[in-house]
Amino acid sequence: MFRILCSALLITCLASAGDAQNRDLRDIIHRLKADLPTASDSSATYARMGLLYLRLEEADSAETAFQNAIALRPDLAIAHTGLGRVYYDLQNKPERALSHFEKAVASDTTDADAHDRLVKTLLALEQTGGRARKTASQTIARFPDLASPYLLLARAHREEGSTHRVALYYYKKYLQRNPEDREAAYQFAFALYKAKAHRDLEDLTSRMRDPRALPLLAQALIHRRDHEGALAAFQRYIQTLPKEEHPLYDDISYIGSKAESRAYRLASASDDPAQRERFLARFWLQKDPFKTSGGALRRAEHYRRVWHARTHFGKKWPWDRRGEIFIRYGEPDYISTSRQLNAVVPLAVQRVQEQRAYAIYGEAGVEANFVGPVYPIRTIEAGGVGHALTGNLGFADYRPVTTSSGWSSVPWEVWIYKNLGNGAEFTFTDEFLGGNYDFAPVPSLTSADLARAESSGRSYMSVIQRLNEFNPATLAQSLAATEPELYSIEALEPLDFYFDALTFRGPENKTELQVVFGLPLDNVALRTDPDTTVVVERRTALIFPRALDFQNTKHALAIDITDATRDRGLQALSAVRHFADPGEYELAVEAWRQNTNRVGAYRQPNLQLPAYRDKTRLMMSDIQIASRIVEASRAPDTSFVRGDLYIQPQPSASFIPGMSMFVYFEIYNLKPDEFGQTRYTISYEVQKRRETGFALISLLAKLGKKNAEAVGLSFEQVGTDPDENTYLEMPLSNLAPGRYALKLTITDKNADQQKKKDAVFFIAGTR
Repeated sequence: MFRILCSALLITCLASAGDAQNRDLRDIIHRLKADLPTASDSSATYARMGLLYLRLEEADSAETAFQNAIALRPDLAIAHTGLGRVYYDLQNKPERALSHFEKAVASDTTDADAHDRLVKTLLALEQTGGRARKTASQTIARFPDLASPYLLLARAHREEGSTHRVALYYYKKYLQRNPEDREAAYQFAFALYKAKAHRDLEDLTSRMRDPRALPLLAQALIHRRDHEGALAAFQRYIQTLPKEEHPLYDDISYIGSKAESRAYRLASASDDPAQRERFLARFWLQKDPFKTSGGALRRAEHYRRVWHARTHFGKKWPWDRRGEIFIRYGEPDYISTSRQLNAVVPLAVQRVQEQRAYAIYGEAGVEANFVGPVYPIRTIEAGGVGHALTGNLGFADYRPVTTSSGWSSVPWEVWIYKNLGNGAEFTFTDEFLGGNYDFAPVPSLTSADLARAESSGRSYMSVIQRLNEFNPATLAQSLAATEPELYSIEALEPLDFYFDALTFRGPENKTELQVVFGLPLDNVALRTDPDTTVVVERRTALIFPRALDFQNTKHALAIDITDATRDRGLQALSAVRHFADPGEYELAVEAWRQNTNRVGAYRQPNLQLPAYRDKTRLMMSDIQIASRIVEASRAPDTSFVRGDLYIQPQPSASFIPGMSMFVYFEIYNLKPDEFGQTRYTISYEVQKRRETGFALISLLAKLGKKNAEAVGLSFEQVGTDPDENTYLEMPLSNLAPGRYALKLTITDKNADQQKKKDAVFFIAGTR
């Protein structure tokens, strides 16, 4: 009760203070009126009265006072500013305010407030043409700290469309002076998003504190393939939404199979949020076409589609039918609407249209040029002008939209996906004119329609069957069962590279997986590149059994491209390492040249990481094919030093005659004899595949570390260490071009145990 009394008392006090202030203003106005007959400058007195009426928000009285002042003195700047404020602030008539603000700044070039109000009025009237831009530029020259002229110039350059960078420059200047104007920043960010100005969009949205900027930032990050960053931005955005919107983003019912959707519902019903997240992480990893981002790529893309559906198709909760199709299949290859006809029809889309037209209309549909739905939609009623002009294609009240017939009676959109099914056309109509689009209905045919079909040689049932078969609702349902989702990588260009996946004994009973990249400079470089440095992003993902978990890496590699390095078959080499428990995994690798669409990706399923932890039996690492091996002390860098050796990898495993091939491997758990010595044999054979099978080829080889030469297939070695890292050097001068298999056998004579590994290499033709 005490709190209520205090609140009531405070309101009464504030009201009393306001009333008292208003009484004081009216007393001043009364005295000014009384002094008018004797005032030395009546125009100034009227202007003062107008300003007082402005404070009282009495528009009519303020207007009369300022007009009286201007009648006495037409160039009185303060009176023009005041009259502009009456029209702009109190009467919401910016078009009437404009001329008075213009006269005010012309009369008084030192009044920053009048200049600011003039520019804001131009913005309210959406005037950004040459005259408005000149006004903004002059205002900046006089008052560089004002924010409004920078906003006007930003909008002017954005609408001009010549360059987004100039607009972005002015927007940054504006936001530095008025950082609290979130709406203006968001409007510009949204314009950059629609214009696909991704670099500028990222630059702007990364500075914004408006949560609405996060999905826009995410889409800029998707464009530069920062999938993890995009996913994080979307997840931060989702947390700012009302609780009822959260499930919309993670619901997979549109794109998952029935079993997956059921499993998601069970996981979501659990009291353990971690269980639901584990399911989603595994689900998106399996949906990821590259898998190197651990599923972030596909999950971020799904969030983008849901956001797009909510933003553009969300007049009906949570979206209309367009949103459903967009979430499943993304952007169509062709879109045309009743608001904006699209006459540019790609050839592949034309083929889809022609197939549909022939199936529905027979021979009559083959020659038509469609700029809208092939599927018939409700048209202007029979007997109307439009009906008379539409020709013979279609039916009495339902027709397709062609270059010669577009008189539909309902708003429509048509989306065509060329790679979905045998080509899919989805037609949406707004039958109730409420802004919500549903699948176009099956046409209601008249007896005349059926008679006409019969006369053209098509049966009544065949027409009905085709209309039902190609009805968008039917099509959506049938495709959902076989192709519930589509993620196209068609826009990407291939970037070929080599990689080698090798296993070694790792620390703490782990297995080390070394992934070596070989990026051919001639594949990385574009013919249009000047001498420059390009950056290639390399990714790897080691996916654990049943996709329950993964390790992934992402590194950028700078590569110098010059005339001296082109057309020489050179490779940029790099390596990454994973450490994991032994078992069966899937390996995904990817290379992307930044700022292009050139991407290469490979997946190696069923990758075995051997268990090297058992120290009771002879073991051997994978064989690494190399182009050079020297002592570590002579290494040009430490990138490929292993133990006391520098191993220059050759992930392509391709050589030309005259080169030497080096073969590196590690031996584990050699058994010492009673004198502490190990005794083992290294044997190898090289086979070339021929039409009649494999032929055995002997090579002159030198065992690199032991400096012992021999002609033959075996080398006996004596040592003191149970683990050895060693290599062979093999001259390839006598080998013909072809594919070869190297088989290596280690025999521990003290333990009477053997271990075998093999590798493949290639001999190319001479240059």
